[in-house]
Amino acid sequence: MTRLRPTRIASVRVNSKVADEAYHLAVALFAGSPRVAVVDDTWCRVDARGWDRRGGESALADTLRRAAEEAGYEGVCIGVADTAVVADVAAQVVDESGIRIVEAGGGREFLSSLPLSMLKLPDELTETFHALGFRRVDDIAARDVSEFEARFGPDGVRAHRWAHGLDDQVFRALDTVEAPETTLELDPPAETLEPLLFVLRHLVARACADLASAGLCAARIELDLQGRNGTETAVAVPARPTRQERLLYELCRAALERAAGSEGRLTTAVEQVVLRISQTAPPDARQEDLFTRRWRDPMSAAAALSRLNVRLGPGGVVRPSVRPDHRPESRSVWEPAEIGYGSRVANAGFESTPIPSVLHLLPEPIPLRVRMKEGRPSEIWGDAGHVGHHELVAAEGPERLSGDWWKDPYHREYFRVCTRDGSLLWLFREYRPAGAFRWWLHGWRD
Repeated sequence: MTRLRPTRIASVRVNSKVADEAYHLAVALFAGSPRVAVVDDTWCRVDARGWDRRGGESALADTLRRAAEEAGYEGVCIGVADTAVVADVAAQVVDESGIRIVEAGGGREFLSSLPLSMLKLPDELTETFHALGFRRVDDIAARDVSEFEARFGPDGVRAHRWAHGLDDQVFRALDTVEAPETTLELDPPAETLEPLLFVLRHLVARACADLASAGLCAARIELDLQGRNGTETAVAVPARPTRQERLLYELCRAALERAAGSEGRLTTAVEQVVLRISQTAPPDARQEDLFTRRWRDPMSAAAALSRLNVRLGPGGVVRPSVRPDHRPESRSVWEPAEIGYGSRVANAGFESTPIPSVLHLLPEPIPLRVRMKEGRPSEIWGDAGHVGHHELVAAEGPERLSGDWWKDPYHREYFRVCTRDGSLLWLFREYRPAGAFRWWLHGWRD
């Protein structure tokens, strides 16, 4: 049986920033380890394994400190521990040498006497813990995890694990592999789209082979069409990172067709085509679950969305999103549709849930005439082309809404009504400053 070497993490913090990007610090720390993860502009984490025969972790910490100082950073503090959460805390309580090494398995004991604020919990959760009398890390670690799960949910469980020195954060090292790029010269130069599509499949196949060897997926593809009059770039962005050759070919083809226009002719004769994977990502290694009855492949939805986005351009596919506004017609906005890791769209269909009724707002409210009975609408009349005459068999309300007094004040009473033919309508009457009011049809439900 192969024994896995225990994980050790070095957390490196600095007090000064010499560059706008944290990668400047990360590059300097490659002197100590080939695996470096960026946290922010002044903070990186380093894989601390592999120094057993090179002087141990003390030698690693000295190497990292010298490398950061030579790169122009000041106030370098380094903590080494089993997990990122303990290493991060250790980097804040260093000795005069700027280094603190926590022995393997000693995370719980190291954290126990420290202030609770060292764990960097959410501010609201920290304030709640202080109100309950928790001051030190051990005040949380000494209690049963079920208490925190019942009162605070996942955040409470995470806080309890951190107090024990346990951490589920994934170490995502910087990718030092160059992004794939393939080039092909055309002789004679191509003036129409057809010759480009002929060589495109070859370029995509070579790029996918490079992605597979590097264990990466394409998140953004750029096609540089280089000619005598300059370079034109067509961009294809899959909805989710992928290295499926057929899908990437279709996306690149759609991007070229958009660039060529409806007639299929290029703006300049193309002498060279460069296919560049300008952005990569790790593959989504999700597997089908044997006990999930209604499995849905998230890449199928991502592929469809990718094709639409490339053909229609940025913002061509949108989804409704809710924003905080009491006025009904201002509550929803359209946002670009995206499918990311773990998104609800990508996982749609995994669970069977009841379909709720959906409210459809009219682009503009339609004026109505309403007859009241016992304080509720009983009949409505409207434009014959839109509403006509309806007798109401049920009405609920009123629901009063008002606001925006500083720009466009409104005072409304909404009613949910049902017509004799079963239509569910949403009406409101709006009061005017003079005391009069008018009725409007604002939408319907299905």
